[in-house]
Amino acid sequence: MPPIRSESQQKSANQEGKILLALDDIKNGRIKSLRAAAKLYEIPPATLHHRARGRLPRVDQRPPSYKLTDLEENSLNEWIISIDTRRAAPRPTTIAEIANILLTTRGTNPSPTIGKN
Repeated sequence: MPPIRSESQQKSANQEGKILLALDDIKNGRIKSLRAAAKLYEIPPATLHHRARGRLPRVDQRPPSYKLTDLEENSLNEWIISIDTRRAAPRPTTIAEIANILLTTRGTNPSPTIGKN
């Protein structure tokens, strides 16, 4: 059974499909230009241009409000699980300290810190 989507989710999924079809047609030589493909598939030309140059769709991008990278977040999750398997309680303050250590190892100046949430 297909997932139930709101109207905006259906529209964005539909547009993503059109973008992928347009990029495939350009790649295989069925359509000669980005502009022609954008007009044919009713996609904004700028969107198609950016996607052809390698920009990821918004669904695949990490929100800018996240301070930890995927790798840092995964390593923090593994650390929490390893502490839990040893029957120790991972305290929120300890988790925050470890997350801040991960942020400071990046070497940015001033080093960011995580928020309360």
